[in-house]
Amino acid sequence: MAELDVQAAQQRYSSIAVLLHWVIALALAFQLALGFAMPKDESGFALYQLHKSVGITILLLTLARLAWRITNKPPRAVEGGFQGFLAKTVHTLLYVFMIGAPLTGWALVSTSEIQVPTVFWGVIPWPHLPLPQGIGETVEGLHETLAWIGVALIVLHLAGALRHQVLLKDGLLRRMAPGGKAGAAFALLAAVIVTYFATGMYVADQYLVPAMERQEAAAEADDDVAGPVEPTPAPTAEATPEAEETDTVEQAAAEEEEEEAGPPPVWTIQPGGRLGFSVSNGDNTIRGSFSEWSGDIRFDPDNPESADIRINVSLASASLGDATQDNMLQGADFFASAANPTATWRSTSVRRTGPNRYSASGTLSLKGASRPQSLTFTLSGEGLRRRVEGSASIDRNAFGIGTGESAAGLAGSVALSFAFDAVGRRP
Repeated sequence: MAELDVQAAQQRYSSIAVLLHWVIALALAFQLALGFAMPKDESGFALYQLHKSVGITILLLTLARLAWRITNKPPRAVEGGFQGFLAKTVHTLLYVFMIGAPLTGWALVSTSEIQVPTVFWGVIPWPHLPLPQGIGETVEGLHETLAWIGVALIVLHLAGALRHQVLLKDGLLRRMAPGGKAGAAFALLAAVIVTYFATGMYVADQYLVPAMERQEAAAEADDDVAGPVEPTPAPTAEATPEAEETDTVEQAAAEEEEEEAGPPPVWTIQPGGRLGFSVSNGDNTIRGSFSEWSGDIRFDPDNPESADIRINVSLASASLGDATQDNMLQGADFFASAANPTATWRSTSVRRTGPNRYSASGTLSLKGASRPQSLTFTLSGEGLRRRVEGSASIDRNAFGIGTGESAAGLAGSVALSFAFDAVGRRP
């Protein structure tokens, strides 16, 4: 075993070096746990934004630590020989990891097919690197590999420090301890370990497990899509003169009833409804909703042909549950809500397709364009208190929604769903 320089072990790092060391250590514990535990679908978008900000912070702190080390001479090495060489190698590779991992993460974001902007801690726009998208998969693999190498290097670093403090008893921990107290170093070391495991368990419980459950539920739903096959109706007998006469009488009665129906009821949408949307993004699905929308509905369930329906939606109220994505929705590539604050759908015809089931045709005006747009809905309840549930499929390209690189992976069809309670009154 190489001879120990006990006197060198007592030399302390500067206060700035100690501060940067422990701040970076805590940030790395949080960042690694976050990266391993966060889900890979859209539900982890906010965590990705946090992951990027923490990564940039680690990069900046590491560069500051390296600059301080170059301009301020550190304590001399405690050991020589193989152990000294191993210690220096681990320290050097740790710097490579702490710089390389954030840089590959930055490159990964810059080469992604979906160009999501990075806003450092939600305040400072962070530019993308001018790299070709073709290297995206390579960069992603390198980033993940560096993360695992980093874990191994940190374990070796901890093992080396504990070897000196516990086995060799040279008091090495005091070099990097606040106030030169080994107890303070042990407390900070415990904080680093707790940060790693606490972050990992919390993120996994709150985000990863629910995401896995949603994927399982979606897979089960896909298996059940076929559902029971409805029997083919038996062929009907040829019409007889008596049947034709009966049909004529019933049709005349229906026309007479329609003439006497009067104006349709006017319906008021009750609070608590939902207007949601979803769009496929590769293997994932992005889901959002509008919080502000209203309707002017004149509709008789027994006489749908007389319906007059107008729905207004505030585009600025669109949300995906993340501030960065929400800002993207309001931009020129998507809703351009500053210039086009409202989307409006106006019915042109409504018909009954089954018991309490209806199909409505109309015109959707969105982002300066007006296109035909149909939807379907069902009613439940009775009289002037009804529950409305429905859906539509909207071609986003027809309205110029999603024109930039950030929308490259999005499907062209956006699924719209709505549900609300309505109370009617007769005029």
